[in-house]
Amino acid sequence: MIRRHVLAALDAGITAGEEDAARASLARIDWLLRRRARWRLEQALIDAALVSGEFAPGDVEGARHVQRVAALALRRTPAAEPTDRAAVAAAYGSVAAPRPARAPTATIAGALVATAAIAGVAGYIATRPGPAARSYQRPLAPPSAGAFRDGGVPLRDPALEAVLTGPLMDLLLAVDHPDAPDSDARHRRLIAALRAEPTLAAHGEPLASAWRDLLDDLDHWPEHSAERLSHAAGNVLRVSARSFSDRLAAAGLGYLVEGDALYGGETAQAALYVYRVEEVVFVKAGGVPRRVVSLRRIDHLNLVHTVLGMHSEELADPMLLLDQIDQHVATQVLPVLAPEAAFPLADTPWSATATARAFAAAAGAAIRAELLSALGADASAATRIAALLHERADLVESWRDTLERHHLRMIATDELFLPAGLLDQLDGLVPRYQHERVAAIEDELANLDGPRIASRCHALVAATVRRHEAEHGFDADRAAPLRYPPALEAETGDIHDRNGEPRWLVLHTRNELSAWLSQIANDPKIPELVIWDLASHAFSRPRWGTPESYVAIVVLEGLARHLGGNDHAPVIHDGAIDRDRLAAVATPIARASDADLRVAASALWTELYSEPLTAITDR
Repeated sequence: MIRRHVLAALDAGITAGEEDAARASLARIDWLLRRRARWRLEQALIDAALVSGEFAPGDVEGARHVQRVAALALRRTPAAEPTDRAAVAAAYGSVAAPRPARAPTATIAGALVATAAIAGVAGYIATRPGPAARSYQRPLAPPSAGAFRDGGVPLRDPALEAVLTGPLMDLLLAVDHPDAPDSDARHRRLIAALRAEPTLAAHGEPLASAWRDLLDDLDHWPEHSAERLSHAAGNVLRVSARSFSDRLAAAGLGYLVEGDALYGGETAQAALYVYRVEEVVFVKAGGVPRRVVSLRRIDHLNLVHTVLGMHSEELADPMLLLDQIDQHVATQVLPVLAPEAAFPLADTPWSATATARAFAAAAGAAIRAELLSALGADASAATRIAALLHERADLVESWRDTLERHHLRMIATDELFLPAGLLDQLDGLVPRYQHERVAAIEDELANLDGPRIASRCHALVAATVRRHEAEHGFDADRAAPLRYPPALEAETGDIHDRNGEPRWLVLHTRNELSAWLSQIANDPKIPELVIWDLASHAFSRPRWGTPESYVAIVVLEGLARHLGGNDHAPVIHDGAIDRDRLAAVATPIARASDADLRVAASALWTELYSEPLTAITDR
């Protein structure tokens, strides 16, 4: 199109006998093409003047000759003798003169293209995916009033939830701080308002009655010193909280309140932990359904459990603590998926020894193999996520050290993503290139679908903890308790103290031994992770003396023996655990297959309890 416009302009210039006429002709063409056409005309005239040798200004025939040479060149039929005016005129006269197009076809076409481009860009912007999500909600069934009976998601009541997490917590603080200004008057106002709360009455008299009982126990909480406070008061609060939670479940409402008493210092404090029941899941223990509830804390008290699950006589059902499982996955499970990553088993300085490093590496390899197998198609992304978590952890730890030297303390960073706003707060306090790198890591974790993959790991851990807690429930229902295994008695001593009272350590260690061993034997996917989670209690000095530390020794020694291990010197001597000896005993366990581990755990159960293992499976 440009060439045709230039040829028409040259024809106009030839007729007029001047180049300016050609230039003027281009002023009337489509404005979208003018600039390009003018450039093309000037280039053609310059080239024609050079080959024709015609430079005399004011020479009409000379001007025509140069323009004819230019026109023939543009037609790709250049004159054989560009200096011969007659021959060039004859050649030019033999071709038809072009006619310029006056319709603004280029503008119309350009407008259409621009419109299409704008529409395309707008469509792209409207439909392109936004930033990758930094959270993931596992698909669940719709809430149901029958969830506590059949399994599933219980009902929600936002108004009730607001009461449990707001005014009830305000009352608890008033009860626990009776010396605060205006505490008594505030206590009275809160009690009166909560007793008249219509949200509870709307769900029926049984629930409202249990609510009033809970409030009465808080209202009458003793204000004595911890030494004088009867433990019965704490037990009463636990019972009333359980009764209230039972009524919530009977109404199909997904909330649970756990009562507790905290002793120490000058006073004893009442405590209430408020949870939302995310899901109710049934497992089968010996073919009998066993209900286990999955909970998330929704109150904002600065009191937390550190375990992944719980069961006690004061709780209606075995419980999973989902927030703690999330943290465990982010800090312990996902990082071990990085190539060559060790599993953190012990505290320093022992963890820095050659024995400890080799042992932790063997445990890490065993856990990684079974987790990657369980993750299947997500294994590659999970490996990359783990590497990123290690890189971020190293950078954040260096920041923590730097800030502490300036008397600043960084908040906890024990979840998949850093706390919201943390990077903004650190801007200018840490090296810029490190700040940008951590921000990029956060984005990449999201782009790798980190929340969904973390959710898959969470599901694996939740399933195994659920079996552990179900075993506790199954044991609590026994007509007669499991026997006290001699191997455990050798470590923890007599059941009763000198006054004939049951010893707390023995009771809890017996309960944990059966639950951990059952968990290993019944886990279909990640028994290695369970074993080394347990083992960390024996290899970490701060955990020595806990029930889990004794359980770890009995289980590790027993599994090693059933896997063909040799006799060894005692791992507890001189009042301490000999971690080098225990590592030598336990290392072969990391080389065993999952199937062999389950067989060995089942055989150890029979050896310890003189009865077969109860199978616990997902329903």
